[in-house]
Amino acid sequence: LVRATPIEESEKVMAAKLLAGKGFVEVRRALLKPERRAGYLAALASEAPLLRSSRPGLLASFVSELGADTNEVISLHAHASFDERDARESTRNASIAYARLTNIEREAMLSERSEVFVEALECTNAAGADPLGVAAFAPGKPFPGTVYEWREYQLILGYNPIPKLREAFAAGLPSKMSADTEGRGQVAFMGWTDVGPLNRFVELWRYSSMQEAMAAREAARASKEWRETIGVVAPMVQSFSTAFYRPAAHSPWQ
Repeated sequence: LVRATPIEESEKVMAAKLLAGKGFVEVRRALLKPERRAGYLAALASEAPLLRSSRPGLLASFVSELGADTNEVISLHAHASFDERDARESTRNASIAYARLTNIEREAMLSERSEVFVEALECTNAAGADPLGVAAFAPGKPFPGTVYEWREYQLILGYNPIPKLREAFAAGLPSKMSADTEGRGQVAFMGWTDVGPLNRFVELWRYSSMQEAMAAREAARASKEWRETIGVVAPMVQSFSTAFYRPAAHSPWQ
Protein backbone atom coordinates (compact mmCIF):
# COMPACT_ATOMS: atom_id res chain seq x y z
CA LEU A 1 0.00 0.00 0.00
CA VAL A 2 1.24 3.48 -0.90
CA ARG A 3 1.53 5.97 1.93
CA ALA A 4 -0.22 9.30 1.50
CA THR A 5 1.39 12.71 1.87
CA PRO A 6 3.14 13.40 5.22
CA ILE A 7 0.89 14.43 8.09
CA GLU A 8 0.66 18.10 9.04
CA GLU A 9 2.55 19.50 12.01
CA SER A 10 -0.61 19.81 14.14
CA GLU A 11 -1.33 16.14 13.56
CA LYS A 12 2.23 15.28 14.60
CA VAL A 13 1.72 17.16 17.85
CA MET A 14 -1.55 15.32 18.43
CA ALA A 15 0.14 12.01 17.66
CA ALA A 16 2.94 12.75 20.10
CA LYS A 17 0.43 13.51 22.88
CA LEU A 18 -1.50 10.33 22.18
CA LEU A 19 1.76 8.41 22.18
CA ALA A 20 2.61 9.90 25.57
CA GLY A 21 -0.59 8.37 26.96
CA LYS A 22 -2.30 11.69 27.60
CA GLY A 23 -4.71 11.55 24.69
CA PHE A 24 -7.58 9.37 23.57
CA VAL A 25 -9.84 8.59 20.65
CA GLU A 26 -13.51 9.44 20.88
CA VAL A 27 -15.78 7.24 18.77
CA ARG A 28 -19.20 8.66 17.99
CA ARG A 29 -21.93 6.43 16.56
CA ALA A 30 -24.92 8.12 14.96
CA LEU A 31 -28.10 6.34 13.91
CA LEU A 32 -29.76 8.23 11.08
CA LYS A 33 -33.38 8.47 10.04
CA PRO A 34 -33.58 6.35 6.85
CA GLU A 35 -35.30 9.10 4.89
CA ARG A 36 -32.63 11.62 5.95
CA ARG A 37 -29.55 9.46 5.34
CA ALA A 38 -28.71 10.55 1.78
CA GLY A 39 -29.40 14.22 2.44
CA TYR A 40 -27.33 14.19 5.64
CA LEU A 41 -24.28 12.70 3.93
CA ALA A 42 -24.59 15.06 0.96
CA ALA A 43 -24.86 18.07 3.27
CA LEU A 44 -21.76 17.08 5.24
CA ALA A 45 -19.86 16.52 2.00
CA SER A 46 -20.71 20.06 0.88
CA GLU A 47 -19.72 21.43 4.30
CA ALA A 48 -16.51 19.38 4.60
CA PRO A 49 -14.16 22.40 5.04
CA LEU A 50 -16.33 23.80 7.84
CA LEU A 51 -16.64 20.38 9.44
CA ARG A 52 -12.89 19.84 9.50
CA SER A 53 -12.13 23.33 10.82
CA SER A 54 -14.74 23.08 13.57
CA ARG A 55 -13.70 19.54 14.51
CA PRO A 56 -9.88 19.66 14.15
CA GLY A 57 -9.51 16.26 15.79
CA LEU A 58 -11.72 14.52 13.23
CA LEU A 59 -9.87 11.51 11.84
CA ALA A 60 -12.52 9.70 9.87
CA SER A 61 -16.23 9.18 9.22
CA PHE A 62 -17.62 5.88 8.00
CA VAL A 63 -20.97 4.75 6.65
CA SER A 64 -22.07 1.19 7.39
CA GLU A 65 -22.05 -1.25 4.49
CA LEU A 66 -22.42 -4.78 5.92
CA GLY A 67 -22.68 -6.24 9.41
CA ALA A 68 -24.17 -3.20 11.18
CA ASP A 69 -27.28 -1.05 11.06
CA THR A 70 -27.38 0.29 7.50
CA ASN A 71 -28.20 3.78 8.77
CA GLU A 72 -25.21 4.01 11.11
CA VAL A 73 -22.38 6.52 10.74
CA ILE A 74 -19.22 6.19 12.86
CA SER A 75 -16.71 8.99 13.36
CA LEU A 76 -13.32 8.94 15.09
CA HIS A 77 -11.92 12.02 16.85
CA ALA A 78 -8.45 12.37 18.40
CA HIS A 79 -8.10 14.46 21.56
CA ALA A 80 -4.92 15.36 23.44
CA SER A 81 -6.79 15.47 26.79
CA PHE A 82 -10.27 15.84 28.25
CA ASP A 83 -9.61 19.53 28.91
CA GLU A 84 -8.60 20.00 25.31
CA ARG A 85 -11.82 18.29 24.18
CA ASP A 86 -13.90 20.57 26.42
CA ALA A 87 -12.18 23.64 24.98
CA ARG A 88 -12.86 22.47 21.43
CA GLU A 89 -16.51 21.79 22.21
CA SER A 90 -16.95 25.25 23.74
CA THR A 91 -15.35 26.98 20.76
CA ARG A 92 -17.39 24.97 18.29
CA ASN A 93 -20.69 25.51 20.08
CA ALA A 94 -20.08 29.26 20.07
CA SER A 95 -19.60 29.28 16.30
CA ILE A 96 -22.47 30.71 14.28
CA ALA A 97 -21.21 28.93 11.18
CA TYR A 98 -21.22 25.58 12.95
CA ALA A 99 -24.88 26.04 13.83
CA ARG A 100 -25.67 24.95 10.26
CA LEU A 101 -24.06 21.59 10.87
CA THR A 102 -25.79 21.25 14.22
CA ASN A 103 -29.17 21.76 12.56
CA ILE A 104 -28.33 19.19 9.89
CA GLU A 105 -27.39 16.66 12.56
CA ARG A 106 -30.48 17.30 14.68
CA GLU A 107 -32.80 16.85 11.72
CA ALA A 108 -31.13 13.65 10.50
CA MET A 109 -30.23 11.71 13.65
CA LEU A 110 -32.37 9.35 15.65
CA SER A 111 -29.67 9.01 18.29
CA GLU A 112 -25.94 9.38 18.88
CA ARG A 113 -23.64 7.89 21.48
CA SER A 114 -20.03 8.55 22.34
CA GLU A 115 -17.26 6.36 23.79
CA VAL A 116 -13.62 6.90 24.70
CA PHE A 117 -10.89 4.49 23.58
CA VAL A 118 -7.25 4.27 24.61
CA GLU A 119 -4.93 3.22 21.81
CA ALA A 120 -3.12 -0.11 22.07
CA LEU A 121 0.11 1.06 20.48
CA GLU A 122 2.00 -2.15 21.21
CA CYS A 123 -0.60 -3.96 19.07
CA THR A 124 -0.67 -1.53 16.14
CA ASN A 125 3.14 -1.40 16.15
CA ALA A 126 3.21 -5.20 15.98
CA ALA A 127 0.95 -4.97 12.93
CA GLY A 128 3.33 -2.56 11.18
CA ALA A 129 1.51 0.73 11.80
CA ASP A 130 3.17 4.13 12.18
CA PRO A 131 4.85 4.21 15.63
CA LEU A 132 3.01 7.45 16.40
CA GLY A 133 -0.31 5.65 16.10
CA VAL A 134 -3.78 6.60 14.92
CA ALA A 135 -3.25 10.39 14.68
CA ALA A 136 -0.42 9.71 12.23
CA PHE A 137 -2.32 7.13 10.17
CA ALA A 138 -2.07 7.81 6.44
CA PRO A 139 -4.42 5.72 4.28
CA GLY A 140 -2.80 4.01 1.33
CA LYS A 141 -3.74 4.27 -2.32
CA PRO A 142 -7.47 4.91 -2.82
CA PHE A 143 -9.56 2.20 -4.47
CA PRO A 144 -13.17 2.29 -5.73
CA GLY A 145 -14.11 -0.45 -3.27
CA THR A 146 -12.13 0.73 -0.23
CA VAL A 147 -13.61 -0.51 3.05
CA TYR A 148 -12.72 -0.36 6.72
CA GLU A 149 -13.41 -3.38 8.88
CA TRP A 150 -14.45 -2.76 12.50
CA ARG A 151 -13.77 -5.78 14.71
CA GLU A 152 -15.10 -5.66 18.26
CA TYR A 153 -14.48 -7.95 21.24
CA GLN A 154 -16.47 -7.84 24.46
CA LEU A 155 -14.31 -9.37 27.17
CA ILE A 156 -15.24 -10.75 30.57
CA LEU A 157 -15.18 -8.47 33.60
CA GLY A 158 -11.99 -7.87 35.54
CA TYR A 159 -8.75 -5.94 35.37
CA ASN A 160 -6.74 -8.65 33.60
CA PRO A 161 -8.57 -9.48 30.33
CA ILE A 162 -7.58 -6.33 28.39
CA PRO A 163 -3.87 -6.51 29.36
CA LYS A 164 -3.81 -10.23 28.52
CA LEU A 165 -5.40 -9.61 25.11
CA ARG A 166 -2.98 -6.79 24.34
CA GLU A 167 -0.02 -8.97 25.28
CA ALA A 168 -1.29 -11.85 23.16
CA PHE A 169 -2.01 -9.64 20.15
CA ALA A 170 1.37 -7.89 20.35
CA ALA A 171 3.05 -11.29 20.25
CA GLY A 172 0.84 -12.82 17.57
CA LEU A 173 0.14 -10.02 15.09
CA PRO A 174 3.53 -10.23 13.32
CA SER A 175 2.69 -13.81 12.29
CA LYS A 176 -0.75 -12.71 11.08
CA MET A 177 0.81 -9.97 8.97
CA SER A 178 3.46 -12.35 7.58
CA ALA A 179 0.76 -14.83 6.57
CA ASP A 180 -0.86 -12.18 4.36
CA THR A 181 1.88 -12.25 1.74
CA GLU A 182 -0.07 -9.84 -0.50
CA GLY A 183 -0.12 -7.15 2.19
CA ARG A 184 -3.86 -6.66 1.84
CA GLY A 185 -4.63 -5.16 5.25
CA GLN A 186 -3.54 -1.82 6.70
CA VAL A 187 -4.21 -1.39 10.41
CA ALA A 188 -5.65 2.02 11.31
CA PHE A 189 -6.44 1.66 15.00
CA MET A 190 -6.63 -0.74 17.93
CA GLY A 191 -7.76 0.18 21.41
CA TRP A 192 -9.91 -0.48 24.45
CA THR A 193 -12.75 1.42 26.08
CA ASP A 194 -12.01 3.80 28.92
CA VAL A 195 -15.38 5.57 29.01
CA GLY A 196 -18.51 3.72 27.98
CA PRO A 197 -19.12 -0.06 28.11
CA LEU A 198 -15.85 -1.33 29.55
CA ASN A 199 -13.63 -4.29 28.64
CA ARG A 200 -14.26 -3.85 24.94
CA PHE A 201 -11.39 -4.05 22.48
CA VAL A 202 -11.62 -2.98 18.84
CA GLU A 203 -9.56 -3.31 15.68
CA LEU A 204 -9.96 -1.09 12.60
CA TRP A 205 -8.42 -2.29 9.32
CA ARG A 206 -8.38 -0.77 5.84
CA TYR A 207 -8.73 -2.92 2.69
CA SER A 208 -9.05 -2.23 -1.02
CA SER A 209 -12.31 -4.23 -1.06
CA MET A 210 -14.43 -6.55 1.05
CA GLN A 211 -13.22 -9.49 -1.03
CA GLU A 212 -9.62 -8.62 -0.21
CA ALA A 213 -10.56 -8.44 3.46
CA MET A 214 -11.94 -11.96 3.29
CA ALA A 215 -8.78 -13.16 1.52
CA ALA A 216 -6.65 -11.62 4.29
CA ARG A 217 -8.81 -13.38 6.87
CA GLU A 218 -8.27 -16.74 5.17
CA ALA A 219 -4.53 -16.11 5.03
CA ALA A 220 -4.42 -15.35 8.76
CA ARG A 221 -6.14 -18.63 9.57
CA ALA A 222 -3.26 -20.45 7.91
CA SER A 223 -0.83 -19.09 10.50
CA LYS A 224 -0.24 -21.52 13.37
CA GLU A 225 1.03 -18.73 15.61
CA TRP A 226 -2.04 -16.58 14.99
CA ARG A 227 -4.39 -19.49 15.67
CA GLU A 228 -2.56 -19.99 18.97
CA THR A 229 -3.05 -16.30 19.75
CA ILE A 230 -6.78 -16.62 19.21
CA GLY A 231 -6.73 -19.71 21.40
CA VAL A 232 -5.34 -17.60 24.24
CA VAL A 233 -7.83 -14.78 23.72
CA ALA A 234 -11.03 -16.75 23.01
CA PRO A 235 -11.75 -17.93 26.60
CA MET A 236 -11.90 -14.27 27.71
CA VAL A 237 -14.30 -13.17 24.94
CA GLN A 238 -18.04 -13.00 25.66
CA SER A 239 -18.97 -11.85 22.15
CA PHE A 240 -17.30 -10.82 18.91
CA SER A 241 -18.61 -8.87 15.92
CA THR A 242 -17.26 -7.55 12.66
CA ALA A 243 -18.67 -5.02 10.20
CA PHE A 244 -17.62 -3.26 7.00
CA TYR A 245 -17.83 0.51 6.55
CA ARG A 246 -17.21 2.83 3.59
CA PRO A 247 -15.43 6.16 4.13
CA ALA A 248 -17.93 9.01 3.86
CA ALA A 249 -17.24 11.71 1.27
CA HIS A 250 -16.40 14.23 4.02
CA SER A 251 -14.02 11.86 5.84
CA PRO A 252 -10.33 12.84 6.07
CA TRP A 253 -9.48 9.14 5.77
CA GLN A 254 -10.46 7.63 2.47
